[in-house]
This record gives sequence, C-alpha cells and structure tokens, in this order.
Amino acid sequence: MNKNISVVLIAHNEESNIGKMVHGLKNSYDKEILEIVVVDDNSTDRTSAVVRELQKDYDNLKLVNRKPPCGVGRALKTGFRSVDDRAEYILTMDSDFIDNIDQVRALIKEAEKGFDGVIGSRYIKGGRLINYPFLKKFMNRCFHLTLRALCNVNVADTSNNFKLYKRKLFQGLPYLSDDFAMNAETGILPVLFGYSIKEVPVSWTGRTGNMGKSKFSLLKNASSYMRVITNVIGKKYKVN
Repeated sequence: MNKNISVVLIAHNEESNIGKMVHGLKNSYDKEILEIVVVDDNSTDRTSAVVRELQKDYDNLKLVNRKPPCGVGRALKTGFRSVDDRAEYILTMDSDFIDNIDQVRALIKEAEKGFDGVIGSRYIKGGRLINYPFLKKFMNRCFHLTLRALCNVNVADTSNNFKLYKRKLFQGLPYLSDDFAMNAETGILPVLFGYSIKEVPVSWTGRTGNMGKSKFSLLKNASSYMRVITNVIGKKYKVN
C-alpha cells in the first residue's frame, strides 16, 4: 500500500495520548498513510491544541472539531465523511491505542491479500487481553454469543474500533447508532451485506493511569448494543 490509507482517530479528552498516536503512526507507516484525520469530539482539554501544534510538522494531519451532541458513532461518521477521496482504505483506531500501533502491519498484510476489511481481534487464537476488566470481557462474550445464536454473525470481535476497511465500505454502511454501539455495527454490517472480512489476532491493553479514563460505561451502553441485535433481527439495516 502506497499512500492510500486514511487514518481516522476519534478523540475525546486525549491530550496525553494523541501526540503519541500521531508520531507512532507516522514513524511506522509513513509510506502507507495518505493522511491522519483526528476527530476531536468536543474535548474540554488540550487535545485540539496538541493536534494544531503537530500540524506544523505534519502537513497531512487533519483536525476536525465536533460540537455536541457527542458520541463515538457521531465522531466516526464525521471522520468517514472527512477523509480524502483518494484514499482506498480507512483505518479506524481510538486515540489511546498506542500499544496497537505495531499491530497495524498485520492488518495491512491481510488487506493486501484482497479482503474488503480486516479486524484486529482480541478473541481469536493468538489474541490477548491485558489489564482488561473482567465484567467488560464477560459482557462482550455474552453479546457475541447472542449475536452468533440469533443473527448467525460468526465474527469473534465485532465491537472494537481497530479496523482497516476499504473506504467505500466504511462510507456505504447504513449505521443507526450514534454511540459506542456503532463499533459493533462496523463489525456486523459488512458480514450482513456480504463483504469479505478477515480477523487477525491482536493484543489489547486496557487503559492505565497515565492514559486517562475510559469513556465506555456498561450501564450506559448495554441497551444500545442490544438494540443493534434487535435491529439485525428486525432487518432494519438497509442500503439505499
């Protein structure tokens, strides 16, 4: 891949991580990356200021500032609309995925084999979870078991935000979620609409004290994930 990947980083109060993400991606994949798009989802810290400072050194770093209402799904949709039309692929990552930067190479290698999309999977052979809360892992596995039993979607890890897809795939899916549940939609919908999706094992490190606080709440988001399943069963996802 030569300058054909647009990276979409969603960020909400990520001033301690965003610089490391941008530097790491640029240093490791400068030949592959066309641009890095940082979507600042109404941060109240210096996230945008850090990105503006980085833009002095990186002319292909784009900053998109969002206003409320906030949400992971809304930020991702904004990012997909903001990428350069010259990009063949979009890579999505959260802005604290510093430990996953080296693993982007595995996604690229699989995409080069002709798959429409590649998912960095925590739950296939070779994948690992480090410093990850037990309850979050338990609920994730329950979600995927339900998804497999009721919807016949046999992807082990639909719900993360570490994915490399063809640009037109990401831009063409009929998302209904505005919050974290859109991460599940980006894993489920390509399978429903017949795209070829490959999973590769990755190691996943939960946030530590110097990486800021996670914005994900099981209590707030569980119903949204279940709504995705009911939408699949009810055939609510339709491509225009």
